[in-house]
Amino acid sequence: MDTNRFKSSHDFSNIEKNLHNNPGYSVESFSQQAKDYINEMKSQNQEATKQGFIAQAKKSAHEVWEEIQHMADEGWEKGTNQPDDKA
Repeated sequence: MDTNRFKSSHDFSNIEKNLHNNPGYSVESFSQQAKDYINEMKSQNQEATKQGFIAQAKKSAHEVWEEIQHMADEGWEKGTNQPDDKA
């Protein structure tokens, strides 16, 4: 994996740029997710709580991290099993 390309596409020092590159992560999208969570809890006659919503968001973040980790593992395997093109 070309670490220079990785760094340029994931500028960890610039949160605004990262939010722009990942439009699914915004206050508005989480606001909508909160509304959906509240409606889902109401339909199940359960109380919607902030802690419950945060737990749900944490679970989805963990799933996304697992997916990223899987892709990174595959990229590593492909990168280490192919001959270097710079010869």
